[in-house]
Amino acid sequence: MFKVVMLIKKRPELTREAFMDYYTNHHVPFIHELLPKGAAVHRRNFVLAPNPPGPDDYDVISEVFYEDRATAEEAMRAFADPEIQRLAQEDEDKFILRGSIRRYVVEVQETRYRPLPA
Repeated sequence: MFKVVMLIKKRPELTREAFMDYYTNHHVPFIHELLPKGAAVHRRNFVLAPNPPGPDDYDVISEVFYEDRATAEEAMRAFADPEIQRLAQEDEDKFILRGSIRRYVVEVQETRYRPLPA
């Protein structure tokens, strides 16, 4: 498994609910359709209440999972296409604070003590 984690801030004029709705119901399917082979899983972790709250808080921590590194690299190459970049940026500008996205490629290590319900 290969994963990219993104920290994202919403546009300040949007409500949390509007941000969540647009991201989930429009942006994720839109980006998935733009790419020849998108993410296997796109998980959004919407922040409830930062502790302690601060000016640099993010509104969502997104996890984008790919089957393997080769598939992730294929998606990244597609994102390098100027037309895909333009379309993605136009859509992001509708709900994301420009310049707020922080991306991290991570190595996942996990300790499970018991299974979680599906």
